[in-house]
Amino acid sequence: MSHNAADRQLIMEVTAKYAFGYDEADFALLADSFTENATSGGKVTGTDIAWGPMNGRAEIVSVLEGIRKSQTDQRRHCMSNFIFSEQTETTAKFRCFLNLLAAENGVSRSVSGGWYDVDVVKDTDGVWRMSRMDGVLDAPF
Repeated sequence: MSHNAADRQLIMEVTAKYAFGYDEADFALLADSFTENATSGGKVTGTDIAWGPMNGRAEIVSVLEGIRKSQTDQRRHCMSNFIFSEQTETTAKFRCFLNLLAAENGVSRSVSGGWYDVDVVKDTDGVWRMSRMDGVLDAPF
């Protein structure tokens, strides 16, 4: 596995764009974190709760926008512990932990934890974007 530290930082920044886009309802920023033909989905461990598969940037953003607009609290997606299993000049695969926080009426709380399994590609414009993002949560959100 080749390792370019500058690319690795840009790859991890893709998840930050996703998080800020979702949490701040900046759906243009959220959209920019996915490739045109990206896929996404997920599940809650130990339950029948699942979402996806969502196919394509437009569907992913539409579904996530609907979920975000239904939430009255302020979400904070905090990702950490990035483990790369593959990295080339144009592709990478990694997992990272998620700590999902929320604040409402002056009270902050942990909503769920879990992890993401992510594939990224360097898109035709030279920007790293997610081509697949699947989540596994420890508890319903």
